[in-house]
Amino acid sequence: MPPTIRVVHQKVGGVPNAPRRSRRWERQHQNEKVVYRGLDLKLVKQIQHLALDLRVSQGEVARWILEYSLRRYEEGFLNLVPHPNPLRRRMTLCAVRSTSRRNPMKQKPKASVQLEPSWRVVTTWRNFSPELRRTIGALASEEALNVPVGELINALLRYGLQAQRTGFLKQELVEKKSARTRPGTSNP
Repeated sequence: MPPTIRVVHQKVGGVPNAPRRSRRWERQHQNEKVVYRGLDLKLVKQIQHLALDLRVSQGEVARWILEYSLRRYEEGFLNLVPHPNPLRRRMTLCAVRSTSRRNPMKQKPKASVQLEPSWRVVTTWRNFSPELRRTIGALASEEALNVPVGELINALLRYGLQAQRTGFLKQELVEKKSARTRPGTSNP
């Protein structure tokens, strides 16, 4: 006699009778969330480390740095000059390398480790005002710089993080309260 197979049906997502989580807060704060594609992972990691050091959220640090960089751009201290990109329809803020096909033997061999294309990197931050999102979108639009939003964010973050490292950008953030902290106690 062949062995019997018992099929157990279970809800997708875990425990069959688990209580459903309320998503009301996420719905109410949806307009404060931003999702950017194509950000430099090194810059995102610097934001993460700075957020840990300052004990604030990553979104607060990113917003703080982007607002500073945008102010400096409006004041004329940050120069964003887009260049034509022969490989795409939009302009670019990155230096475009000329590809020489004269002597293929002089080309460097490709590294054995393939990096993930930057457009596949998706970064999500919270605590962004709709006004800041509109300002960044308008600056990246065809009427202004005509560059991808990710490239603009990278340029602004690079400038702001450099200013923070050199001491031009002073800490103006408020430490976030830990969920583990009880009233009347403090985190060490």
